[in-house]
Amino acid sequence: MVDSQDRIKEVRDGFREEQERNRRELTEVEVLVRQGSSEVEKLAQRELSVSNRIRDLEVNLDKYSKEEIKNFYTAAQEVQMRLQMMRAQLEQLQLRQGALRSRQNQLSDLVELLDELSGMGISSPAQAAVVGGDSHDTIANIIQTQEKERLRISLQMHDGPAQAMSNLVLRAEICQRLVDRDLDQARSELTGLKNAINSTLQDTRKFIFELRPMTLDDLGLVPTLRRFIAQFGEKNNLEVNLMVQGLDNRLPNHYEVTIFRFIQEALRNIVKHANARQARVLLDVSSSVLQIVIEDEGSGFSISEVMADTSGRRNMGIASMRQQVEIILKGEFGLESAIGRGTRVAATIPLP
Repeated sequence: MVDSQDRIKEVRDGFREEQERNRRELTEVEVLVRQGSSEVEKLAQRELSVSNRIRDLEVNLDKYSKEEIKNFYTAAQEVQMRLQMMRAQLEQLQLRQGALRSRQNQLSDLVELLDELSGMGISSPAQAAVVGGDSHDTIANIIQTQEKERLRISLQMHDGPAQAMSNLVLRAEICQRLVDRDLDQARSELTGLKNAINSTLQDTRKFIFELRPMTLDDLGLVPTLRRFIAQFGEKNNLEVNLMVQGLDNRLPNHYEVTIFRFIQEALRNIVKHANARQARVLLDVSSSVLQIVIEDEGSGFSISEVMADTSGRRNMGIASMRQQVEIILKGEFGLESAIGRGTRVAATIPLP
């Protein structure tokens, strides 16, 4: 038990160190966000002033030489391009800020959980052996699940926002070369670049929302679930019916985050494995107990066969959901499935 407790404390201290590094980086990014916001505001005022000069020029063309007109338009395009670039940089900083805040919340939850595990009381040697084994397995599963999630996020970042940003840089360089050669073509290219930036921004915001919805902190679990399910269903061609009964009040933050992750994982598993067109999500509160049910009418699977997979590749999602319900929320986890008869995932959670 001593070795297991030492291991728990060692892992907890590692997360605390990461939490402190994350906090420092978050502070630095917040400073950059404030500076970027100020710079964007100044450039916006400058762009407004230049636009007013352009309008005056267009009304009084005969008062200006061709060289002056060219210089006016060049200056206007430089200001507009600078403003677009600064806005894009600010958006990236704000997205980074959101990701760091999300990570900080995750680290806080992990440290809190490990504090609870390291403080578990032991009344007998037999209990010590059982708890020690369970604690060690829990820590190993938490770390394994976390690393799997990091890998998934890194791959999504590489294939999505990172690739899109590389394309935007190339298009910006094309615009820069065209400014001195063909202003009409440069304007056309800038319009396309602006649309591409907006599209990339929307995709990145969706990615950030899936990673850690800001609305979870601001509006709570139910509004966040409604928005997530709508986007998730549209993206994956899955009709998801959400029903909520009796959940009228906000829950503690770690409850809402964990319940959201639980439902998110269940829906991902449906898309990945079930080949289903429809799913149902039910949240029902009665007598201070929350009942969660996620059902599909897909292909189903053999529970005994999947759980017997020693590699953990096929049952990692199930293990993650079980940990979320039983370890973090002290509830009960249930799973029913049969080949050709769909799957039913359930959780019974006592509410504070």
